[in-house]
Amino acid sequence: MVVRGHGREWGRESVGSLEFLYGSPVDARALKNLLREEALTLGFGRVGFASCEPFADEADHLRQWLEEGGQALFPYLRADAMLDPGALFEGARTALVGYFPYARPEARPGALPGTLKVSRYLWGRDYHQILKARLQRLLERAQEAWPGLLGRVCVDTAPLLERQLASRAGLGWQGRHTLLIAGKAGSWGFLGSLLLDVELPVDPAFAGHHCGTCKACIEACPSGALSPFRLDPARCLTTYTVETEVEPPSEVARVLAESHWVAGCDICQEVCPWNRAPLWGDPGLWGGDSPLHTSPAELLPRATAQWQKLTRNSALRRVRHRHWIANLNRCNP
Repeated sequence: MVVRGHGREWGRESVGSLEFLYGSPVDARALKNLLREEALTLGFGRVGFASCEPFADEADHLRQWLEEGGQALFPYLRADAMLDPGALFEGARTALVGYFPYARPEARPGALPGTLKVSRYLWGRDYHQILKARLQRLLERAQEAWPGLLGRVCVDTAPLLERQLASRAGLGWQGRHTLLIAGKAGSWGFLGSLLLDVELPVDPAFAGHHCGTCKACIEACPSGALSPFRLDPARCLTTYTVETEVEPPSEVARVLAESHWVAGCDICQEVCPWNRAPLWGDPGLWGGDSPLHTSPAELLPRATAQWQKLTRNSALRRVRHRHWIANLNRCNP
């Protein structure tokens, strides 16, 4: 049977154990269930679905953040684009949002004497490649089940308010450190989104937060970059070791030298009570130690060729060689 409606052809087809009636509410529920199951199979620890309506309630906060320093450090950010998923992908109606755990209990930056610290999210293979490949497989699966469906894969490089979208999808809340806390799964996870041009049933948004009166992250931040639910990028260590080559203020440079964070910083997550027993990442996927984590600071690579070889297929490759040298000189003067 084939029926035309809502700009699509309706028809029955069996995919696995599911029967779809294209374009119908039954079909939408079945497709959502199929994609959730597939995402969990692909390694996502949490999966939620949200509408792609603009984030009207975030407009004032985002523009203020940009005006107070964010725009100067990240000139490529545009509030209008970030506030509207539809501006990123025309026709976007539903977003699948996945939380993908990456940290491992045995992977502790600076654990060995004399080593510098590299943030956990930079260990192992490039997470952009890993998540994009899995989300692309989800998109292909969705297109098999619903012919004509279109979508876009987004993993952190797209101008999308990922944490707000994840909260809207019910995955968790933004903690006082501004990162997404996925409940008992913790905050050691990447976020990836799949924007779809079909309307699927959405999950209840996460309301409020479960940080209580805890201010551990704020009190532990060595550079004073955190205030409740707000990050000052001009004082964040990660800003200067990963995101920009701008010279840090003298106080931040001092903290970098004392704390030995050469790329990124995990302090606010290390002290978070929700990360005491989180959802850990797959050791086989994220790999083991490299010289970056096991070699004394004076033996870390400084030559361009050494750096390129060491960071091949790693998210740390985004840090240019000259930036890496500057980081080494700050942390190991």
